[in-house]
Amino acid sequence: MSEVSRPRRTQQERRAATVAKLVDATIAAIGEVGYQRATVQEICGRAALSAGAMFRQFDTRLDLIVRTAEEAMTRQLDAYRATMEHLGAQDNALDTALRFLRMAQQSNLTHALREIYLAARSDTELRERIEPIADNYYREIVATLERTGLLDDYPSEIREPLFFMLLHLFSGEAVVRGVYQRPDLDVSVLALVEDMLAVYAARVAPAAKD
Repeated sequence: MSEVSRPRRTQQERRAATVAKLVDATIAAIGEVGYQRATVQEICGRAALSAGAMFRQFDTRLDLIVRTAEEAMTRQLDAYRATMEHLGAQDNALDTALRFLRMAQQSNLTHALREIYLAARSDTELRERIEPIADNYYREIVATLERTGLLDDYPSEIREPLFFMLLHLFSGEAVVRGVYQRPDLDVSVLALVEDMLAVYAARVAPAAKD
């Protein structure tokens, strides 16, 4: 019995597959060894591709980094939207959202993105190129959060600051936990955050409904 031949991939499909390998390898490399050590050689080795293959897709390492940052934000946004869309089925929607936000900050994907952010502090070109991507990313996150109604108990003017306060809390926590493991403290922190939010919601509830 003869094997059924698979249709040959188009040039566009082959290019997309190569770019996907490079982006995945860049996320893994930056997340594991850091931005500076994620060299072209390191990335290509992880992707099982030659440097020439990379440079046929991207003119420079910076171009690949920018594409990686964009893809990392897209993946995070997709996961965030999927979680937020199912909050209504949860017994404690706020707890589910907080746990997702915390876990997202601990992922290798976020570690890679965080490394890129840190590099952008001293790399003007990198910063200028990822700023508009990040701006759209965070706008979409906040817009998705608003659609869930999760923070409707709070005045509209504090919902975005509240989200970023929690984001930065869990982001900083993820960095420290790389060298200081305290599962017991993590449980206490989450309980404290939820209690504080509940107390604050009760205090500002009349203003939120105005």
